[in-house]
Amino acid sequence: MRTHTDIVKAAGGAEPVAVARAVSIHTVKSWMARDKIPDEHWSAFADAGWASLEELAGYSASKRAEYRPTEERAA
Repeated sequence: MRTHTDIVKAAGGAEPVAVARAVSIHTVKSWMARDKIPDEHWSAFADAGWASLEELAGYSASKRAEYRPTEERAA
C-alpha cells in the first residue's frame, strides 16, 4: 500500500501537486511531513489519476488504526 507521501511523490512531487491543487508548496510539503493528504483533496487526486479514493482512504484508515491505543484495538 502506498503512503500519502508516496502518492504525492508519484504525482510529480510537492511543486506540481501544489500548482494543480492551487495551494502553496509549503502546504503540500506539510502533507508529506505528516504523511496525510487532507480528505477534501482526495477527489481531486482521484480525478487527476494520482490515486483512487479507496487507496487514499485505506491508507488513512490503516494509519489511524496504528495510533489507537492497544486496548481499543482489542475491543
